[in-house]
Amino acid sequence: MTELNLLPPQEKELLNLEKTRRWVSFYGAGFLIVVLGFAILLGFVWFFILIQLKSYALTAQNIKASFQGQGVDKEKQLVGELNQYLEKVGQIQKNHKYFSPVLIEIANITPAGVRIEGLSIDEKGRVEITGFAPMRTQVLMLQEALVKSKLFAGIENPLANLTKQTNINFNFKFGLKPEELVK
Repeated sequence: MTELNLLPPQEKELLNLEKTRRWVSFYGAGFLIVVLGFAILLGFVWFFILIQLKSYALTAQNIKASFQGQGVDKEKQLVGELNQYLEKVGQIQKNHKYFSPVLIEIANITPAGVRIEGLSIDEKGRVEITGFAPMRTQVLMLQEALVKSKLFAGIENPLANLTKQTNINFNFKFGLKPEELVK
């Protein structure tokens, strides 16, 4: 069966641009809704923790006043345990690693035409990225950019990344410099 397309090239181009605009609008709105949802969820969690903290403080005051010194030692012990717990939570937050610079850096150094299809970061700071590049030179450009980056160390480039001239499914493994992640 013969298929005729009678649209002029300019109309075809406008049609393709409109289609692309709609997809960008759709995914952009979806991303914005997800981010707003997370922000609202974090607000509820913060509000809940604030209410709990005030409730605990009020309860401690009521117990101390009602018993007039009886059992205060036990309450002091509980408060001490709570303080130790909060200190541990504070230490965990202090040592938290921020991985957003890694994502930004990978996005910035990825050459045009290269598609990153997978990214995994383990708890030890080892990163593995997989993707597709139409040309070997693009894989080499990505490797060079990874080596030059101040965030990454120990870049492992398997020989399989360079065996083909075109249509290359590549993967890189490397470590992160921990001093760049804790800020």
